[in-house]
Amino acid sequence: MTDGLTSQLSLWAKSWLGRIKMRRTIVVFSAFIVAFFLFMTYSIFRIKGPDSYSVKAPPSGHLSMIHLLNAEGYYESSDVNVTERNPTLLNGTNHREIWSHPQLDILHTDKINFLSNFKNPCWYEELQEPNVYQFNKYIVISRNIRTTMTELMKHWAERISKEKPARRLRCLPYFLIVGQPKCGTTDVYRKIVKHPDVINPPIKELHWWSRNRQGRRLNYTDIIPLSDYIDMFDMAAYRIENRHAHGPEVTNPDASYHHKVTGEASASILWENDDWFHFKENTGFTEPKYTSADYIRHVIPKVKVIICVRNPTDRLYSDYLYFTKTNKSAEDFHNAVSYAVEVYKNCTERHSVRYCVYNRTIAYMSRVRLRLGMYSVYIKDWLRVFPKSQVLILSLEDYAKHTRKILNQVYKFLDISSLDSDQMRSIVKLKVANKRKKGDRSVGLMLNETRQLLNEFYEPYNQELADIMDDDQFLWEPEENDYEK
Repeated sequence: MTDGLTSQLSLWAKSWLGRIKMRRTIVVFSAFIVAFFLFMTYSIFRIKGPDSYSVKAPPSGHLSMIHLLNAEGYYESSDVNVTERNPTLLNGTNHREIWSHPQLDILHTDKINFLSNFKNPCWYEELQEPNVYQFNKYIVISRNIRTTMTELMKHWAERISKEKPARRLRCLPYFLIVGQPKCGTTDVYRKIVKHPDVINPPIKELHWWSRNRQGRRLNYTDIIPLSDYIDMFDMAAYRIENRHAHGPEVTNPDASYHHKVTGEASASILWENDDWFHFKENTGFTEPKYTSADYIRHVIPKVKVIICVRNPTDRLYSDYLYFTKTNKSAEDFHNAVSYAVEVYKNCTERHSVRYCVYNRTIAYMSRVRLRLGMYSVYIKDWLRVFPKSQVLILSLEDYAKHTRKILNQVYKFLDISSLDSDQMRSIVKLKVANKRKKGDRSVGLMLNETRQLLNEFYEPYNQELADIMDDDQFLWEPEENDYEK
């Protein structure tokens, strides 16, 4: 009897398991059919639909980490997919061949004839097809950029269907915030783009003038041409074109005055010229004859330049806390500073200060970016190229204490409209960007001996900057406290 019962249970169990397997097979097969149907439907509509334009990241190449700040001032970090799209550039040989690429010869590019009825430096180009961003190398960097490009291509498709010949407005930045890191650049930029006369591009930091045009962020496998950089301002250009004008409007858009402007803030532009010796115009020199300032002056001669600085001693500590990921301490900072100061002192005993500041080998020997606080060296290069009327230097300490006053100064420098008290109040009350993180504050203040060492090192450069600007606020007296404390 027991054997009979066991046999019946066994048969029942097998039957039950068989039904479960059959149901699971049916469910999986059905899910596959549904998924396949949805995919085919999506593909058909994506290809044949009227709004079928999209920008996709290119196929797999080599991967590297890149971060950019988006329009709101927040970092977008992603694995960047970089494909060698120009096989004739590298030709399977040494990647250093990029330095002979003609598009890196910025100083011999033709001058752009900017339109007189646009305050921002803009011009028109013929538009023949919507997908003008197919080979733009910035689209591999940021999802925000890809979304923006997709939206723009819909506008271009509509324009091509209605206008003969069709064209798109092209713009370069009206202003640049060029430096320095950890000196309030992000906060200043956020408060500038909140002004109604300023159009915010999708990305704040493009780093094109300092490192991206020669492909440093792409591991020197390809360059990023000027046209790719200009693409990043196409949405701003589209909005500038559609928001005009002072005074009575006219029916002819080519006769309307467009007073909106756009800009960019890459805090590396002022100081990072680490590839200067590769460019043929600097061949044979021990320090750069031409820097980013010269290239910008050639392309955008009337650009407004904003430089943010702060007590260089405090800037360096903030920089250390922000960029050092592990094992941060006041003692570790002191050791790194001591070594860096020794490195630069040894260099300046044998070479010019400028030679040492622009020597990346010297810079890479240190764990802290000591050279970034030697402001006067960089600023002299920019004032050699641009008139003082086009350069505004802001002190973070002054900006923090008198935000409203400094913002009014910035708006006046940019020649944009004054704001009423309510508008200004809403901008001033915006949350301060990139304040020191709670974990970094727990590290505490730098050691007194470290502060004394840095104050002594930076003193001659602070004095030189104060003399250049004829303003003693740039002396940063030793008793001043850290702004972020």
